[in-house]
Amino acid sequence: MRPAAQQDRAIATREAILKGAGQVFSQLSYAQARLRDISRASAASEGALYFHYGTKADIATAVISAQQERMTDVLMQVVRVDGDALDKIGLLAQGLAELIARDVVVQGGIRLTGQPNLEVAPAVNEPYFEWVRIVRALISQGVDEGSIRLDVDIDAAAELVNTVFIGSQVLSGLEDNWKSLPRRVETLRPLWISLLRRTKTQS
Repeated sequence: MRPAAQQDRAIATREAILKGAGQVFSQLSYAQARLRDISRASAASEGALYFHYGTKADIATAVISAQQERMTDVLMQVVRVDGDALDKIGLLAQGLAELIARDVVVQGGIRLTGQPNLEVAPAVNEPYFEWVRIVRALISQGVDEGSIRLDVDIDAAAELVNTVFIGSQVLSGLEDNWKSLPRRVETLRPLWISLLRRTKTQS
């Protein structure tokens, strides 16, 4: 087999394993999930799992890492869009909601972060705080540019937006495996926007 073909096959196998692992971790707890479950879901041998990723903890960490990368891709797309910071916060929430609703790897990462295990703990907690910092930076930008009210408590507002999003994420995960998340976020989004948007009398 040509080197390029071998490389393509290796990439495809890694992607299949990652998708299979996401599917398994979205349905089973970390403790319940077995390598044979991931092997079955990905149609890859257990030997291939060890070769490409390593232990179950390594695979779980790879799923969490892929989840964050895909969510960060949504952020990068939103940052490039024309519009004010407040609009971008709304677009970010909606984009993340749609990603979570359709992407099984992201779903697996979310399930893993919701039931921390000592073997994957270092990869679990920091992303939550990073998203608070990202929203905080956008709110601060909105205050400076004039789309967000001057008297807003930036730290509290960042916590509010993230709490609303994570709460919606948890409820939709329990109700229908995140299918309703985009609808929930779309329904709640005008509420936090109305709290944050600067009016003409505040100019």
